[in-house]
Amino acid sequence: MQYHEVEFLGSAADRSQWPATDVPEILFCGRSNAGKSSLINALTNRKNAAWTGKTPGKTVLLNFFLIDQKVVYTDAPGYGYAKGGTKRAVDFGGLLEPYFQQREQLKALVLVLDIRRIPNDDDLTMIEAGKKAHLPVLAACTKADKVSKNEANNQLRRIAAETGIPISHLYPVSNTAKSGIEAFEKALLQAVTNKE
Repeated sequence: MQYHEVEFLGSAADRSQWPATDVPEILFCGRSNAGKSSLINALTNRKNAAWTGKTPGKTVLLNFFLIDQKVVYTDAPGYGYAKGGTKRAVDFGGLLEPYFQQREQLKALVLVLDIRRIPNDDDLTMIEAGKKAHLPVLAACTKADKVSKNEANNQLRRIAAETGIPISHLYPVSNTAKSGIEAFEKALLQAVTNKE
């Protein structure tokens, strides 16, 4: 697997802190325990490109990572973790809505889902936000090593039915086993360059 050059561009609580870039950006969203930061680490073949922890909900800002001087991965706060309460939900909306609406470099949305779970209302809301912003939505279905191939296929069909995301845009991956990572990385490149 290729070892990528990764530069942390900074964290942002509002538009004034967004980094000045001119390359495509891909936003990574998902539940706090879906493996979002671990996926970014797996995609970059780095152990600590994006911070991960045993306690869900550690990412509270937009974190920007420049990959090989070609694309930016934007790591959004995880959602659906109860500790934050209502105030955090308000902050989350205030953080992401301007980014969806005003960030011209934003070219794709990655929804990170635990393949063992059915998407919830927060996931569906995120998909709608991506569609409203006219972004291609791809789902990385993590923890694929925790289920059999047959069970994974069944879950992908359920997720596609629940979300409306075509099954061709659902990618079973394992951050620990590194399975499916290269195929998903290729799909991301196609999404931001419009190449098939």
